[in-house]
Amino acid sequence: MMCPAELLPWLAWGLSVDTWDAGWTEADKRAAVAGSIELHRRKGTRVSVEIVLARFDQLIQIIEWHETAPRGTPHTFDVVIPLVTADGVAPGGRRASAAFVDAIVREVSRVKPLREHMRVVQQIAVRASVGIVSAARVVTFDRSQHELVSDTSPVWAKLLQTEDGEPLADDLGEFLDHTP
Repeated sequence: MMCPAELLPWLAWGLSVDTWDAGWTEADKRAAVAGSIELHRRKGTRVSVEIVLARFDQLIQIIEWHETAPRGTPHTFDVVIPLVTADGVAPGGRRASAAFVDAIVREVSRVKPLREHMRVVQQIAVRASVGIVSAARVVTFDRSQHELVSDTSPVWAKLLQTEDGEPLADDLGEFLDHTP
């Protein structure tokens, strides 16, 4: 039997669905409820982090400390957000926004292993080539326009943090700060 749509928020609460948005479609809400038990089984694993990141963007990657050369600090990982795809296409400004990164930090913090620390990396990969027509003449050159974007993300030192240095959030997902 299917649960009536107006009761889905209560069913989600009963199944401890970590993330809920009243603006989701009914299909998204049902999928969140249906996947809750399986997500809780995998919580605290790399797979759970990958599932959460797939909801944001299919191009986001996880690189753990033992996958880097040279090896990184144990129990750390990077969440790599490509700002330009491999074929040179910039998919839009959403990935570069502070709100997008804040949402990723908030959601990954809920499912990652507690001892793991993460770093979010917004990556721009650039490939270029220079062709020579004569001994000293460059065939082409590209001129790029760049826009300076001010970082408006919260100052992490002012936020309440766990023993592991992860920011604490209230029930609405807002980070808690030291001010009363």
